Amino acid sequence: MPHAQQQILEAIKADLLGAPQTAAQGRVFVDRVDALQPTELPGIVIAEDDGGESIEPQTVHGLLRRELLVSVTGVVSHGITAAADARELGLQIEKRLAASTALRALCKGGVRIATSRHINAGDADRLMAAREQTWRMTYLVSPITPETIF
Repeated sequence: MPHAQQQILEAIKADLLGAPQTAAQGRVFVDRVDALQPTELPGIVIAEDDGGESIEPQTVHGLLRRELLVSVTGVVSHGITAAADARELGLQIEKRLAASTALRALCKGGVRIATSRHINAGDADRLMAAREQTWRMTYLVSPITPETIF
């Protein structure tokens, strides 16, 4: 079984690929290293946030309470409506993840958006705009089996 972090990232991807589709349609990537290409826009990139994961002991049954910060970035083509387009894709992402029963089943301690911001990025022929959201996923694991979510 994959690590709990990977299970959460894949659950986010599955939610964003589900029907009805977001503006990104099937262009949803986990841990994407390379920049999205113009033909891949709009697209969504999911990754562990720079803030990483915090871990605290729980007194109940010796479990660990973990909070994983996840970056979910909706990327669109640059243009006159880029900021509005990125906000619209961000809204689609936010509504989908906030209502996700699959994520709530994994993250019984909570699924909530923590931050959201606009980003302009790219080079001359690949200018892009994005809405970057940071999500806080809270779950419980045993220190012995961190791949099993309680």
